[in-house]
Amino acid sequence: MTEAQLEGFEAKGSWVAGIDIGGTKILMLLSNQKCGGEVHERRLPTQSAEQPELFFQWLFTELKTFCAEIGCDWDRLAGVGLGFPGVILQDEAVLRNAPAFQWPEEDVRPIIAKYYSGKIVLDNDVNMAAMGEVDQGAAKGHRHSVMVTVGTGIGAALVLNGELHSGQHGAAGEIGHFITGDEGLSSEYVADGDAFGVFEQVTSGTGITERARHYFNSGKGSELSLIWSLAGGEVQQIEARHVFKAAESGDVAALEILELPMRYMARGLANITALLNPSIIVLGGGVAASNPAYYLNEVQARLKRYVVLPVQVVIAELGNKAGAIGALASIRRHLERM
Repeated sequence: MTEAQLEGFEAKGSWVAGIDIGGTKILMLLSNQKCGGEVHERRLPTQSAEQPELFFQWLFTELKTFCAEIGCDWDRLAGVGLGFPGVILQDEAVLRNAPAFQWPEEDVRPIIAKYYSGKIVLDNDVNMAAMGEVDQGAAKGHRHSVMVTVGTGIGAALVLNGELHSGQHGAAGEIGHFITGDEGLSSEYVADGDAFGVFEQVTSGTGITERARHYFNSGKGSELSLIWSLAGGEVQQIEARHVFKAAESGDVAALEILELPMRYMARGLANITALLNPSIIVLGGGVAASNPAYYLNEVQARLKRYVVLPVQVVIAELGNKAGAIGALASIRRHLERM
């Protein structure tokens, strides 16, 4: 882009937006196109829609309202970054494996163009969160980083040589299908793209919750366990956060429940380290954040047994803002390269 073109472009558009789209909540950020300006934010519940047409019509109507509220002219919005909870095929702009958005597999860019004519960057929410941590969080200053999110499910994002690595089908980082042990594998086991992989079944918040409930339903658990009291004496109320809280206090049941998930997680991170040699691994998501000190210490202690390559393992710093911050950073980078 020539200097004259750049000046004209900046005169026309000097704002950018980053939007983190969740199954239940959305976070919008608006800021100046250049870094360092004030960042405005707006949160709202996600409006479900069976068709992408209705969803994007609603989303960009809300964004236009947000722009008006802070004094940003709609025609001065240069670009928008969008993070989705699913796999985005970059070349086709098709959203897949997104349980919250069961849409037909079609290119969403022509649909978005009906409601917004500026530049668009689309990616999955974990990739956007990783870019947020690189831009302003725990991975700032690192050219080779991996972000692993541990929540309801498991996901990872790879930032190599300062760039996101998406893979052939946009699914790089789908570590839920890692094989880190034989547990959960039977002779009839066949990988299913629509189901949790073995690694995810064991290490995710959902997996730990189910493991804990089975532990008590099978009669192994005792009412003397701290897990029992934290869950109000109801097995079906037990959650992963209760298990970690109890484990921190040395609760025997909690330590037994977490032994396999933590062993698998350390093996998974060891495999990532050996293959990619990142300088840092950032752990995010609700499970890691529920008891960050305990979770990090347990992972680090186990990881030392499996790898000799130096790697920092840290807890994410940006919390639930990481995705929107990453979306904002991604659209800024895209516009700078034009």
